[in-house]
Amino acid sequence: MMDVRSSGSLSKIFFLSLFVLAFSLSLLAQESAREKDKEKEAARKKAASANLVKISGKIRCDKPNPNYVLDVPDRPGHSLVLEERKCTWTQPFVILGGKTKEGVWIAFIERKEGGLDPHTFEVDTLNDGEKITFQTILHVSAEKGPTTINGRFSFMRGTGKYKGIKGGGTMEGSLGADDVMTFDLEGEYEPSVMDGGKK
Repeated sequence: MMDVRSSGSLSKIFFLSLFVLAFSLSLLAQESAREKDKEKEAARKKAASANLVKISGKIRCDKPNPNYVLDVPDRPGHSLVLEERKCTWTQPFVILGGKTKEGVWIAFIERKEGGLDPHTFEVDTLNDGEKITFQTILHVSAEKGPTTINGRFSFMRGTGKYKGIKGGGTMEGSLGADDVMTFDLEGEYEPSVMDGGKK
């Protein structure tokens, strides 16, 4: 005669084994999906980097007007600055055939320890009338020129055929004694993500 208790225990073990097997298969499927996503992302990045177009340019930004300063009362020389500069491209970026001409630079700057840390937004007009916006993170090694500037820029948005622009690069330049800034920029952009570069 069959022991009912033994039969019940076997059923529990059987269902527990099925649960463990199902759970393990689910984890394996999730891991496999994650691996496939990683492979797709790696392939996308590789394809994007193969399509990047290198750019370089030079820009001159006039002395700020207006320029607002608010002292931070924690220590001498610590202040926040908001300024606007008019900029002209002396050697333009060439992006999808368009050339940068002039721009407006809006900067939020922290002044501390004898240097400046600007976070800026620049809106540039191209020769076809469209606009491109990029942001920068910079470090100016002294409060007043002549001194050096270095940092990075990244494209944020564009209008017309430049809509969807992505890319960025490096900036090196100087702050003159006359408070004028000049920069050399080198970077790259991805044409395939812009409205004018899509096929």
